[in-house]
Amino acid sequence: MDITRFFLLLLIAAVAPFSALAKDDPVLVNKIEFKKLQASDIPSSSGQWTRIEVVLDGKFNPDEKSNNAQWIRNIEVILTLVYQDEKAQDKNSPESLLVMKSKVRLFAIKVAAKTSAVFYIPAEAFPIYRLRPEPYAYSIDLSVCGTKVELTKDNVKSLLSKRILRAGDPKKVYDNYLKLVQSAASANEKVLMSLPEAPLNVQRYEYDKAKDIPTYLLAN
Repeated sequence: MDITRFFLLLLIAAVAPFSALAKDDPVLVNKIEFKKLQASDIPSSSGQWTRIEVVLDGKFNPDEKSNNAQWIRNIEVILTLVYQDEKAQDKNSPESLLVMKSKVRLFAIKVAAKTSAVFYIPAEAFPIYRLRPEPYAYSIDLSVCGTKVELTKDNVKSLLSKRILRAGDPKKVYDNYLKLVQSAASANEKVLMSLPEAPLNVQRYEYDKAKDIPTYLLAN
């Protein structure tokens, strides 16, 4: 079975409706960027790394008891990537799908400002799987102050990749997508790393290049 058709069949059967009472989200995903970094970019690196940046846009503080309304506390970002193993003998097989998943918690982000949560895929993954910089599909899960940001017609395009949205009615996609990735995620557990989990040479590259890096907390 063609891998695209297999992927779509898994997705379109789901029945996960949008939140019935849609409301404004306190934090939005402004964009997601995938960047290939050569070995020469990162000190002491043995090969190519992939950098993934999820840019968050703080809209308002939902905590009415907050000490400072200009700061949004306890932001959790779960990034799920689905790649195809380009070195697999049968690229049309469902077994050629590679799932990578990671979670970060940010102490706080500022209202009316953009803040980046950064993830990395290590150099060894490229020769093993021959990964392309951008995944076959991806999803982003957000929670703010302990409350999950539900999928709505307003945020679905920023939280789910175009390939998922093209699979059918977006209202019917999410549950089966999660079943798909959960069944495969353990095989590549911890391969996708948040910035605090990355080796020191990668962290050094990030802190030398980036500005206004937020404070990461240990994710549960």
